Amino acid sequence: MDNNAANAGGQYRVFQDVRVVMPQHLNQYGSLFGGYLLGVIDEVAFIACIRRFPGRNFVTRAMDRVEFHAPAHLGDVVETRAEITRIGRTSIRVSVQACVEATGCEEKRLMFDGEVTMVCVDSLGNSSVLPSDGGGDSSAGGPAE
Repeated sequence: MDNNAANAGGQYRVFQDVRVVMPQHLNQYGSLFGGYLLGVIDEVAFIACIRRFPGRNFVTRAMDRVEFHAPAHLGDVVETRAEITRIGRTSIRVSVQACVEATGCEEKRLMFDGEVTMVCVDSLGNSSVLPSDGGGDSSAGGPAE
């Protein structure tokens, strides 16, 4: 089953990831460590960008509107969804949400939402212009810069 949606042009704009909360992911209170989830958020935003622009390199510029809404615990399933919402000249804005499904429960609850800005870089780490044929369409919401 393909959990990754493509837009009308066939280019990836959405990426989904599913993980189980393991003991090494817990904080001292027995819930998912926020820093671990932020790493997952960064990773899925990166994957959404490299799928949209294969062969390009991206780095994280910023995380905005980072909000934690609900905890996750050992054995819970965390589903993360990253969607490209804006494409600029050198940067991409990605909206990310994570939902938690408690063990033995089919109900999903929103546990996180936020925005990640990724910048396309060259091999020296300098900003690099995104190709206009790789996904700079207006359906992605306009410039991120």
